[in-house]
Amino acid sequence: MKKFLTVVITILSILAFSISIVDDAGRLVTFDKVPKRIVSAAPSSTKFLLKLGLDEKIVGVTDWDVFNAEKIGNMVPLNIEKILSLNPDVVITFGGFQLPEVEKLEKFGIKAFVINPVTLNDIARDIMLLGNIFKKTELAKKVKDEILSKMKDYGTKTAKIPLSKRPKVFFTITIPNEETKDLWTAGTGSYINELITIAGGVNICAPYTGNNGWFSVNWEFLTINDPDVIIVSGYGNPEKIKENIKSNKLFSSLKAVKNDRILIVNGNDISSISPDIIKYLDIFYNFFYGGNK
Repeated sequence: MKKFLTVVITILSILAFSISIVDDAGRLVTFDKVPKRIVSAAPSSTKFLLKLGLDEKIVGVTDWDVFNAEKIGNMVPLNIEKILSLNPDVVITFGGFQLPEVEKLEKFGIKAFVINPVTLNDIARDIMLLGNIFKKTELAKKVKDEILSKMKDYGTKTAKIPLSKRPKVFFTITIPNEETKDLWTAGTGSYINELITIAGGVNICAPYTGNNGWFSVNWEFLTINDPDVIIVSGYGNPEKIKENIKSNKLFSSLKAVKNDRILIVNGNDISSISPDIIKYLDIFYNFFYGGNK
């Protein structure tokens, strides 16, 4: 009798789970059960899932992902045939660039859920959305609270620093060389701008914006604004990247280069907006102020 009741309770628990959530594409997605098999269609999606301890449920990732699971190929176009072979309960896609893939997935009866965080607050929201889907609400709330708490703590601390005492900062994902004409950077609307601002810096590109806050500037812009700090999102040996910047004649006249105020950050890491990105508040603040403020 006891065993029978346990089985009944388990079945009722499964049947009782039904949730409808609006994803970041504005789609109402209904889950009649907690997904057990997940395909992550982007490395950033994987980082969200890992933060919720869903490692064992991830059955497929793209070739661009370092997570150890079956590879499904590129992020765009998605290999629908390969995804079907993994029999996923849901495919988590990331960003607007994968939206056309969602329609393809649904055409073959594959459930898709879109996350597309652009700001730090979006990260906190999306971790909660996923937490609700996978019945990880307690852990999701903990992660969300940690993100919002760190933002608040740093925002409160740096708000006391006068603008005149804050370093002028330039961030770029372009590794400069003699042939470089434009430097890709981040302005208003980007999470990079938020990180710099909350950490107590003044982003010299904050008055401007582009697609999700990203756009390019020329050398003249950089020379005119002459930043105190340059942050470069790079790949490879940080010291070698820094030496290349110092030896570049277009950079050599800048205040940040003369004072050796160049911060090289991991390109794969910082270009992927996820809950882990919040650590850059610590990294930026400590570089700006040496932990002395």
